[in-house]
Amino acid sequence: MAEATRIESCHTCHVWIGEVSADPAKRERAMAAFPHWERYEKNVVSYLEVPSLDAAMARLDPAWVEAWLADPHDVRPGLPETMPRFDLEADEYTEIRAAIEARQSPVPATAAPSQDNVEAGAVLFVEKGCTACHTVGGLHTTGIPMAPDLAHTRDRMDPDRTVAWILDPPAMSSAATMPSFGLSGEEAIAVRDYLFLVDLQTSEATPMSSTVSASTDPTSWDEVNERVFAKICAHCHMDPEQNGGRAGPGNAGGFGWEATGIELQTYEGVVAVADRIPAALDRRRAEAHRDVLSPGQSPAHLDRPEKPGMPLGLPPLSDEDHALVLAWIDQGFPR
Repeated sequence: MAEATRIESCHTCHVWIGEVSADPAKRERAMAAFPHWERYEKNVVSYLEVPSLDAAMARLDPAWVEAWLADPHDVRPGLPETMPRFDLEADEYTEIRAAIEARQSPVPATAAPSQDNVEAGAVLFVEKGCTACHTVGGLHTTGIPMAPDLAHTRDRMDPDRTVAWILDPPAMSSAATMPSFGLSGEEAIAVRDYLFLVDLQTSEATPMSSTVSASTDPTSWDEVNERVFAKICAHCHMDPEQNGGRAGPGNAGGFGWEATGIELQTYEGVVAVADRIPAALDRRRAEAHRDVLSPGQSPAHLDRPEKPGMPLGLPPLSDEDHALVLAWIDQGFPR
């Protein structure tokens, strides 16, 4: 796949639902093709606003992006979704990195980050209102969902490019949502040095409990479908007969993963793979302390299982919903 095609594929994944929902004509066509379109909008509402890939390509270190896509962690603790784990070949990651390198413009060289600037940078960071949007590790923990935790800046961005971005984000990408605050070069360097050198006061996220016991309450398909399968799973594991022939990435393949044939939109489809569901839910719990973080937490380092946990890119099921699914399976899939 050509570099431009691969990046365009990622962009499409990011913006499609939002664009369709905002355009009455497109939404009408989507509702005709997908009878459950309104349910999709309701249940994936926070997917309707996503980071701009052009802004990301303009500022992020291409080598970091390449490594992060292979083993992502949460960089926006205010968003429930995180980047799904991909299963791409080495040359595919290289193509993505090359596309980002080609997108980036040269930036002026600056002095190396200095501890001497950290105190001044901390003052500027607060005075300029940066804390209204951004979390910074355990130092500033109240922000807006779309703004990344700047604790990751030192890993995600080159020092020189960080200064250029702080000075004038719109000049680097017309899609930038961060405004220019009119800082001088020295002030931008001080803010950069604060982000790169301050003690972030983070603690590693703790693992979730590895065991969930099945509920002892009577269950039914209607209940487990409403709370779990129709709310979460069916958006990727579609029934083609209900969606104009579309099976979704969890069924027909996507994010680099091969087709599974797993359909979770009908009772029959779920029952057919019920023996595989508990392990998938458990894998997601095991990945949670890297993929789903709270402000002030740093991502855990994991030995990833070959297959990702489910739901992909979303938080693990709550203990209550997890226990409900196990109970429904243990009770023999009651209608």
